[in-house]
Amino acid sequence: MNQFFETYSDLKYLLNRNYRKKSALDFVANHYGLNRLERYFFGRCVFSDSHLEIVNKKRTDLTEFSKSKSFAIDGFNVLITLKSLIEGVAIVCEDNVIRDLKYQKGYKLTEKSEETIEIILKSILDLNLNSFDVYFDEQTSKSGEISKMTRNLMGKYSISGEVILSKKVDFELKQYDFVATSDFHIIKNVMGFLDLPKMVSKNYSLEIKNFMDIIKKGKLEF
Repeated sequence: MNQFFETYSDLKYLLNRNYRKKSALDFVANHYGLNRLERYFFGRCVFSDSHLEIVNKKRTDLTEFSKSKSFAIDGFNVLITLKSLIEGVAIVCEDNVIRDLKYQKGYKLTEKSEETIEIILKSILDLNLNSFDVYFDEQTSKSGEISKMTRNLMGKYSISGEVILSKKVDFELKQYDFVATSDFHIIKNVMGFLDLPKMVSKNYSLEIKNFMDIIKKGKLEF
């Protein structure tokens, strides 16, 4: 049994006994001498069994989406995850949701930003949805520029809906029936969630590292 598997087993044990994640992660990270990236990896990817059950129940591909239901996109959450996926720095976590492993604050606008937003919008259109809202955290860097870019692209593709800058994005998104996000605090409060980056990975044949493969290998490499 390698150290990664022991770390996973110990963290899982504590989470299943309702220890707060930060406390449990601090304990195992210090015990096994994890570096910053390894700590972030375990924090992002290991969950209690109750978490896994909730996520599994809430997962949807929106193929049977009713027009009477509301849908929104967690803008920066999806955008950053998709950017990481394209760059090869994203992972399929224990709950089978794709999350980024780029430890960053804010958002960096690049020449690929518009293309990434376009991929997001076109992926939703492929589901025969042309009416939805996109939320961006007003306090995140470049939120104004990204919102304007998204609004212009929605106009280009005749998508009806709003691009909304908000200081309380999580609260706003919890009012919708379905949300594209990987944020568990939103997922557990809505009818269903869409793992949009996973859908994109299939459509574009992008390879993604799997959480359990890394645990078995005992090494985190990107």
